[in-house]
Amino acid sequence: MSGAGPAGMLQSFRTRRELATCGPALLVLFATSIPTRAQEPEHYPTRPIRVIVPFAAAGVQDLVSRIIFEKVSGALGQSVVIDNRAGAGGTLGLTALAQSAPDGYTLGVGDPRGSLAAAPSLYPRLPYDPLTSFVPVALLGTSGAVLSVGTTFPAKTLGGLVVLAKKSPGEITFGSTGNGTPGHLNGEMFKRLVGIDVMHVPYRVVSQAITDLMTGRISFWISPIATVLQQLHEGQLRALAVAGDSRAPELPDLPTVREAGFGEFDVSTAYAFFAPAGTPKPVLTTLYVHIKDALDAPDVQERLRKLGVHPEIGRPERVAEILAAKVAQWRSLVREAGIQIEGR
Repeated sequence: MSGAGPAGMLQSFRTRRELATCGPALLVLFATSIPTRAQEPEHYPTRPIRVIVPFAAAGVQDLVSRIIFEKVSGALGQSVVIDNRAGAGGTLGLTALAQSAPDGYTLGVGDPRGSLAAAPSLYPRLPYDPLTSFVPVALLGTSGAVLSVGTTFPAKTLGGLVVLAKKSPGEITFGSTGNGTPGHLNGEMFKRLVGIDVMHVPYRVVSQAITDLMTGRISFWISPIATVLQQLHEGQLRALAVAGDSRAPELPDLPTVREAGFGEFDVSTAYAFFAPAGTPKPVLTTLYVHIKDALDAPDVQERLRKLGVHPEIGRPERVAEILAAKVAQWRSLVREAGIQIEGR
């Protein structure tokens, strides 16, 4: 993205529906009382905190983490380092988180609805289990998803794209930020939903994918609205449909995939922070309280909304419920649809 994009807004500092019935063990693992300041540890933190972002810089997870922890850093009186560990659909960074000491000095951001929940089904030899290797800290917001194309793409509607793809099997392409990433999985689900044969083109860098989408090198991309909101507002991309269960406040006139006549297709993103399993509860309480305070700040809410992220604090057990539900759903979908990750 250009310097005028969301990343340029950041000050420099050191770098609805899923509620499953969880098993008793899972509920015990994640059960928490409502965090209060009285539960905070007396001497935490005493050194910098590292936040692992399992995707490249300038992506939404990266920007959200920087906005939140800029505020948390000031409140705690300790610097926060954002550590981008991109690769393998986000699993490299989360592997690093799972292998970190459970002392509150290494955290990570993940999507309990998407890539974090899908990973066990996509990578059979995954060195961590999202349900047991991490403990949720807080849910901080959600972002709707959108299917967008370049302004020179011949189809003006979602129906037009489907017709075009059926006329030219294998010629229409869709982008993502890598194999196994949300963009890849969303595209695979979409092509099965509407019955088209399209080709996946993975990228390592968000900005390059957006550039190629704008110039027509790839045909479409299903991404968080936040990722392409600036380009949509500036007329550099054209949105064809919201990939959610309702219209998006940022794009109120844009129909959903269901409204366009192609069935239910909700691939909205959730943003949550996690710590390694075994992190002391008082430390988790401190982090939750300060993340909540940051999220309550009007300036933080404004910056998140400009990214297309809807601020919403959620307690750890809510994150656990969403994650458990989506792990089961992804397992079923990946098996039934035969989604494969190249070279796994």
